[in-house]
Amino acid sequence: MNSLTRTDLVVAENLLARLDRVPITRSIIVIGALLTLAWMIESFDIGIVGSVILALKTAWKLGPADIGLIGTSGTVGIVLGLALAGPLVDRFGRRKVLIAGVGWFSFFTLIGAAFARLDWIVLMRFIAGLGEGAVFTLPYLMISELVNPRKRGSIVGVMVAILTSSYILPNIVGGWALSNFPPETAWRVLFVIGGIPILYVFVLIKWLPESPRWLLQHGRVREVTALVERFENEASLPAHDTLLTNPETLRNLFEEEQRTRAGWVSVFRTPYLSRSLISWGIYTGALLYFYVPLVYGPTMFAQSGFTFGSAAFFTGTMMLIAGFGGFLQGYLADRFGRKPIIFIYSLLAVIGFALLGSITEIKGMLAAGFLAAFFGIGIFPILKLYIAEQYPTHLRGAGTGIGEGISRFFGGVLATYYCAFILSNLGASALFWFVAGIGMIFVIPLMRWGRETAGLSVEEAGGAATLRDGSQTLVPGKPGPGTEARDPSYKLTLP
Repeated sequence: MNSLTRTDLVVAENLLARLDRVPITRSIIVIGALLTLAWMIESFDIGIVGSVILALKTAWKLGPADIGLIGTSGTVGIVLGLALAGPLVDRFGRRKVLIAGVGWFSFFTLIGAAFARLDWIVLMRFIAGLGEGAVFTLPYLMISELVNPRKRGSIVGVMVAILTSSYILPNIVGGWALSNFPPETAWRVLFVIGGIPILYVFVLIKWLPESPRWLLQHGRVREVTALVERFENEASLPAHDTLLTNPETLRNLFEEEQRTRAGWVSVFRTPYLSRSLISWGIYTGALLYFYVPLVYGPTMFAQSGFTFGSAAFFTGTMMLIAGFGGFLQGYLADRFGRKPIIFIYSLLAVIGFALLGSITEIKGMLAAGFLAAFFGIGIFPILKLYIAEQYPTHLRGAGTGIGEGISRFFGGVLATYYCAFILSNLGASALFWFVAGIGMIFVIPLMRWGRETAGLSVEEAGGAATLRDGSQTLVPGKPGPGTEARDPSYKLTLP
């Protein structure tokens, strides 16, 4: 890796200040659309497994153990891929890993159709999951490093809302395949369709740029200059070669990162350890808001009085409602701050799940389900972004990747697995109350010890230095201080 010289450092400060003043331009919208589509392709690849299982269960007379292997092999691959890809993202770049991940899982989904053998399909789903894990964190990580501090949450909220709504697509395609092909053929058709997005790799290669912050960390100043100038031209902003946003803070953070490159293990050292535990903890607890309704929703609602058809429909509707919740959360978190909005969403989600565990009337359950979906499942845009904001650029990939992996293992695999025993032995009401209790417990550390990152550049939010209260802390929704460089020793020219 190339170290930043003093001249590069000053230029980097200027480029970051200019990048953080750029509004949402056409190119930024295109980049956001490219990243969102990559997310949707990944969600489709994950989502078709349900229809594949249904086809194979009929065609091969699979038992519960066989179905469990197919269903969990991809999830295990995702969890492992998340942890492994994090350090690679920091070393080789966000763009390269994203492109490689999309190509990887598309290819292994495609060749999953090659052999009618259970062990082959389980292995291919596991290997595809590794690539899906590599892609999982990158859209919101790249947005955090690209979009100005006053719009980061809003953009991620829109992206996650679209992603959540897109989970209906694999069900539509799965229904089409199962209706038009015999089960012995339908599963192959679904894997082939899932492999077609390998062509999207060429779109990403042509139009997706690398993260400007990662490029600066690796001394590639000219590429960032060209990208920033492109954004400025689209926004009709004049180049401002002496603009510096809080220059002392940015300089110290850059120099500190150069001194403390101990690798991904720094995620588990001071000061990042406490940030990791707090942000991963709230994310782990919130994953139950998503996985419990997704996996057990139809069963729980059927036990609570819904018909089988209406239980499944209501579960799907909750996912759609969550998209609107995520969209609104992004805007609110930019306007009022991460911590208060996460707390409000958590509190209302807890109330929703608690009411689901208490109310027996259908109309009341519908209202409670709306609260649980809108504020519980809709909480994720800012939770994801909040994790990325805890780390400096050279650790952001490792922090988000390892954090997602650990959180999904505990909140999406272990806890969801044991929820089946709660549901079986104690009933739906107990499971709703369990989710509510876990959600409330995990939000407390965030409110007590968590750091507010809204309105801060990612350098200020993720730097190793402790954020100061007062003059150094930006007000959410307000522009940064913006100063002119007056030190005559600064030479704001490219080397």
